[in-house]
Amino acid sequence: MKLNLSRYDPAEWLKKRYNLEGWKAELVDVAVGFLIAAVIYYGIMPLFLGAYPPATIVESCSMAGTLQVGDVVLLKGISFNEINAPLVRLNTTNISFRIVPNTWRTAQARELIFKDGTPRVVNITRNGDIVVYHSPLSGKQIIHRVIAKVVTSNGGHFLITKGDANTIPDQAKITCAQWVVEGKYYRCVELSPTINETCQYPRDKGWPGCISSPVPMNHVVGKVIFDIPLIGQVKLILLDIVTLGHAYPTGVFCKAPLFQIK
Repeated sequence: MKLNLSRYDPAEWLKKRYNLEGWKAELVDVAVGFLIAAVIYYGIMPLFLGAYPPATIVESCSMAGTLQVGDVVLLKGISFNEINAPLVRLNTTNISFRIVPNTWRTAQARELIFKDGTPRVVNITRNGDIVVYHSPLSGKQIIHRVIAKVVTSNGGHFLITKGDANTIPDQAKITCAQWVVEGKYYRCVELSPTINETCQYPRDKGWPGCISSPVPMNHVVGKVIFDIPLIGQVKLILLDIVTLGHAYPTGVFCKAPLFQIK
């Protein structure tokens, strides 16, 4: 027995119901296709993955070497205990740390030294999970790696994050001794020895500033579980055309490591 699936096709039903042909029939096919895709993306995928939105586009070079501008990442909801990263327990509610760089010349953070933390020293590696979180400081969704999980003395749960291509964590402030201008961005080539602690305002609103304060779990959208290379480039390029180059300053290929400020 041959199963006729066309009877369950809403586009075919609409075309027969209203006797549509030619471009009208094609328009119905496109509209129904978009509607089905929207139901899957905004309804079914968040239900099964536990993350909303269930996917997002990489829009900056801060994860260069791991994620490229234009990659689309698929997300899954995750709890604090499920996140893979070193765990630090604090004897205080104030999250404060100092950064130890590889050398002052490389301007690349190697370790975090937490005040009143157990353990006190955390090595910065690329072994932690990559998450998407919302930063109230920058007003943006950030796609960065978790380098430490922090539990404060009052039971608060927070994440310390860093872009693989960035020199310092999102929650750190920096004093740079020497900048090199590269297009619309700056590269820090030598740190001042005063680099330390956390800060509470955005890097593009004051200097030295942060990408984010320590990330509470209710700001985490989800964990990156899959990466589709570069298919989001079309959207970014179109957006860049509309905004006359202001939305897409980094281009298709990135250099790393970068510490980027506008």
